[in-house]
Amino acid sequence: MSTDNPTTTAGIRKINQLYDEGEQAWYDIYEAPGIEGAVIQATVPRQEQSVAAVARYLLAKGAQRPSTTERQGIIAFAIAADAPIVRRAARNGWRDASTFVTHRSVVSGRDDAEAILPPTGAYAGSTGHMQDRGDLDGWRALIKIARFSTAMMIALAAIFAAPLLKIALRPNFGLVLFGPSRSGKSTAQLAGASALGYGQEEDLPSLNATVSGLLSVAVAFNDHAIPINEIGTARGGKNNVYEVVRETTYGLMNGQDIIRHPSWAGSDGGATATFQVLPLMSSEHSPDAWAARKGETRDEGETARLIGVPVLFNGSQTIFDLAPKTLTGSNLAAWEKKQFQLLREGLPNFRGLAFSTYTQWLARQHKAVEEVVRILVANFEVAVARPTMSPVERDIVAKFGVLYAGGLLAIAAGVLPLDMKRLGAALKRACLAALAEIPNPQAELIADLKALKAKLSGASVLDTETCTRKQLRLMHNADGFRQIKNEGLEFVVRSEVFTRWFRSELRRQRVLEWLDAEGFLNHGRDRTTGRSIEWAQRQVTWPDTSRKRSISVYLPGGFADLERAF
Repeated sequence: MSTDNPTTTAGIRKINQLYDEGEQAWYDIYEAPGIEGAVIQATVPRQEQSVAAVARYLLAKGAQRPSTTERQGIIAFAIAADAPIVRRAARNGWRDASTFVTHRSVVSGRDDAEAILPPTGAYAGSTGHMQDRGDLDGWRALIKIARFSTAMMIALAAIFAAPLLKIALRPNFGLVLFGPSRSGKSTAQLAGASALGYGQEEDLPSLNATVSGLLSVAVAFNDHAIPINEIGTARGGKNNVYEVVRETTYGLMNGQDIIRHPSWAGSDGGATATFQVLPLMSSEHSPDAWAARKGETRDEGETARLIGVPVLFNGSQTIFDLAPKTLTGSNLAAWEKKQFQLLREGLPNFRGLAFSTYTQWLARQHKAVEEVVRILVANFEVAVARPTMSPVERDIVAKFGVLYAGGLLAIAAGVLPLDMKRLGAALKRACLAALAEIPNPQAELIADLKALKAKLSGASVLDTETCTRKQLRLMHNADGFRQIKNEGLEFVVRSEVFTRWFRSELRRQRVLEWLDAEGFLNHGRDRTTGRSIEWAQRQVTWPDTSRKRSISVYLPGGFADLERAF
């Protein structure tokens, strides 16, 4: 054994002097042969300069043990050696206009960029779930399937739009891809997430987390999209989903982590960490539908921050709404099944490289990107926005304009293998569909009052003036009855039947409140807020002498009174 260079002989050497910007601390990084054959690395605090201390760190990482006679000289030589200085970034995302930090690499548009490492730490799921696999050409070949799916193109555009939020000076916003079970919405979401490095649906983050936990994830995904799978898995069960969605919306869109105690590991003296993110969620129901199930409505700010986008278009049963027109029936079903299989089998093996390649292209084009993004967003707004749109609708159109810019720049970067016109048409289609999903309370009230009129005048609500004696005796089987009272009409309907006449508790509540405000509702209690309709009910004696909990409505002008809101 030579004694001229003990670090070469034993394989123990200092490879870097590392400054961790998040911790504001220095480390030495050592490399040595491992007991299982592979080379291991040990990160040692710089203040640990003794041979014994460095040896402990190396052995804890599984390094081979040098002989007792060699250890002192070998490790002492490594400690004294110089090594290149590198920095570990404190956070992901844009470090400056020409450097972007991803979860696994740092890309730069400069050839003389300083040596930077990405932050360490566990991200949503685990760091192992986001990996680079295969090559970019293999991913591009697989992801061409997206040209047959509006939903997949939206998901991909969202991933590539996230780094543009800061460039475009736009606030955080999120998308919810929603549709029935087995329609493929999670597959569309995974197709986009594969550009980041995810390969399986079950590896995606979920809402089964505390708000503070989600905010810490958001900090780790700064300037990235966060794929969050299936809103319905939110903590607390189905009855609590909307509360979680609302908390998540305001938490993530605010762009600021909670203030933590300075003693918390990772804190910066109690200061809050800011972030820009674009959450990409999936759900069986739209955000507004979740709110309606809870008997609530979303305010305009929430509607503009978290946008529901349907995944089914043009009568399709799956996300493949743009399948070849020659396919129908069983041939179409077989073709769709094949596409899902290709994605399910292929994405675990081809993923992760697209996003880092794209951000490096952005970094190299940074001087032109800002102007191009501005032009692309404006072009999309001109093509889609209308003067009659509300401020919220115009805001949503502008946010889809950022998606448009992200998708087109990914195509220009040679990453996304799609046609620009096809992608633009898909984004316009999805934007208009998202706008159509925004509730219109007045329109819904008019529709519900028309439906109420049809129900009250229908055969299931018996007319006491034309009923036979037998029908009167069997009145308990009817939904309700109507009768002339003074110069108007009185209607009495069983409460449980009245409840079933409306699509949601919210819409039922809205109708009851309108009837009450117009003076048409007979009830004995003060109106209350919330989901209960006990305030609107009465115990009514029916023509068969039975007493039933009922909704009692009196229209002095007959059915014409219901048309006041039309």
